[in-house]
Amino acid sequence: MSNDIFDALLREKISVFKSAFSTLATEVFFNPEAGRLRHSGEYGMYRENIVKDFLRFLIPGSLDLSTGFLITSMNDVSTQCDVVVFDPRMTPLFQEGDRHRFYPVETVFCVAEVKSTLSRAEFGKSLNKLARTKALSERISHPRVLYKQSHTGFDPLHDPHDLIPTILICQKLDFKLEGLALFIDELYEPDVEQRHKHNMVLSIEDGLLAYIDQAGRDSAYPEVAGQRQLVRFQWPDTNPFSHFKSFAASMLILTVNKTLLYPELSFYMGTVEGGKKQDQVRLMEP
Repeated sequence: MSNDIFDALLREKISVFKSAFSTLATEVFFNPEAGRLRHSGEYGMYRENIVKDFLRFLIPGSLDLSTGFLITSMNDVSTQCDVVVFDPRMTPLFQEGDRHRFYPVETVFCVAEVKSTLSRAEFGKSLNKLARTKALSERISHPRVLYKQSHTGFDPLHDPHDLIPTILICQKLDFKLEGLALFIDELYEPDVEQRHKHNMVLSIEDGLLAYIDQAGRDSAYPEVAGQRQLVRFQWPDTNPFSHFKSFAASMLILTVNKTLLYPELSFYMGTVEGGKKQDQVRLMEP
């Protein structure tokens, strides 16, 4: 069973997203006389905003999206993230003078990389960048859980909901895709842990790269409770919306189930030693 209204709305959102990302962005920023893009930086930002508009339809309304860097209280900082999904209610505004934003890993719900056409080498580079970003999920010295689906403590080694989901969205994978599910692991650097690998790769033209669990059901987690999930590559056949719909369903699951932690500012700031203090003295009764 399905709901005709929602299905129609979703298909409309997908169609608008595909058109804006694939055609409109290039038409706006391509200079036919020079045979190249004008303002490539603005072109990238335009596409990132198109992705944000699409993702807003798929994630809880309590979350927000922006661009910036992830930081930890253990003095780590990520490379720049094209899209950061975060909880605005619990995220302090860490911002530089030039308006670069920094997000504590505790309140980040997803990170996305946005690309155009990727060669095999470029694809591998993007996957490894996302894996390094996801690894920062574990760089929390004193985790304090505010919300979690299960009643267990913070355990990113075994619970994938404690890790920041990472996704890659691109126009096309420009290499031979036959056997992609078989050689995808070869694109990762040897020290990348299985649990830190991508959650989903959405190629607009090619399909969706995600996983299946032990029972053969669709999954968006590379590892669950220490069990490696198998890679699944799904591509459109008679239904051009099929891989987008699978992506949409998993996107909601990833963000709804993500563990929310408290970003303790005292662990982010430097030492408070060196100041002086004066306390009120309690008067003793006679």
